[in-house]
Amino acid sequence: MSRYIAILLVTSMAALLGAAGVARADVVYQWTDAHGEVHYTDQWVPGAKVIRTNTAHAPANATQGAQNGSKAADQQTQQQQNAQAVQEDEAKARAERCTQEKAEYAQLIQSRRIYTTDKSGQRTYLSDADADAAREKARQAMEADCGTGSAP
Repeated sequence: MSRYIAILLVTSMAALLGAAGVARADVVYQWTDAHGEVHYTDQWVPGAKVIRTNTAHAPANATQGAQNGSKAADQQTQQQQNAQAVQEDEAKARAERCTQEKAEYAQLIQSRRIYTTDKSGQRTYLSDADADAAREKARQAMEADCGTGSAP
């Protein structure tokens, strides 16, 4: 099926390109210069009138519109690349936090006694209820960055 589509696409493109070349050759413009002389050309110039054509007239600013469209497409592509880079950076940071939080949670689970250290370096041991609360808080932080059901 895809081979059929590819052949159809190539044939269609060839037909369109061929038709565009033929149609462009049939366009004739008439314009008058500053001295009053009449000129005929196959390229549009400001003030020219279409004498004969098989296609619609495409003024010079159509090229500029196409260039602006191309710039807009380039900007959109750049924005998508930037957004993807930001997502990759966020995923990397989340993975690093996940690794760190898994290690902290594993240490809290394996420790029999948990303590905090104040500014002067004094240890304050947590009660069993406070230690369980600290373990639960560490588990929630780990699941937030690693996903639900993450094991250390």
